[in-house]
Amino acid sequence: MLEQLQAEPGHHVLELGAGTGYNATLLAHLVGNDGQVTTTDVDDDIVDGARAGLAAAGVDNVRVILGDAALGYPGGAPYDRIIATVGAYGLPPAWLEQLAPHGRLVVPLRLRGSLIEPVSDTAPGV
Repeated sequence: MLEQLQAEPGHHVLELGAGTGYNATLLAHLVGNDGQVTTTDVDDDIVDGARAGLAAAGVDNVRVILGDAALGYPGGAPYDRIIATVGAYGLPPAWLEQLAPHGRLVVPLRLRGSLIEPVSDTAPGV
């Protein structure tokens, strides 16, 4: 997903889904000292953990925001790149509104009603 995002030095990136902060750390490296990463999560425990991890790693160009990812974070918009590290069934209007002209949005879309059969280690009938 990071390859598809094509983040470059100086970019402002919005990450939707903070997790441990590891992905935000990778993004911070890609955008360099002149760039900025904003990562959001709805869970305050995850936000606290991501902040602690980023601080321990000495990453200072990432801000971690507690909030609903579906709303993005208008306080840092427009973003050159937006990446959702969570699955989505669609594209919330806020994401498109906060994306800079000629920006790039990477989202793993889930298809409603689709059924993925589990993988089996054995052949049928065995």
